[in-house]
Amino acid sequence: MASATGADHFPAPSLPEVAFLGRSNVGKSSVINTLIGDKVARTSSTPGRTRSINFFEVRWPGRPQPEVIFADLPGYGYANSRGDFAGVAQVHRTLPQ
Repeated sequence: MASATGADHFPAPSLPEVAFLGRSNVGKSSVINTLIGDKVARTSSTPGRTRSINFFEVRWPGRPQPEVIFADLPGYGYANSRGDFAGVAQVHRTLPQ
């Protein structure tokens, strides 16, 4: 859908958003791909490849309109063990009334 390097490039708020955040290289993009059922988010074995916030509109089967937006955030630090997992948090925005 879109990539942003700053808040001025964020898409206009129109749908609920779920942000995927966590340490570098723990599988945030892979989780998005699994949930969507398609490889929409780029993955890499090299930490730190995601440098911008990538937004993906999610359309569920049989529904033509997007229901939610997934935001894939750059990682922080480096994952140092298999016990590190990506955190998932819901981002709330004020939606137009």
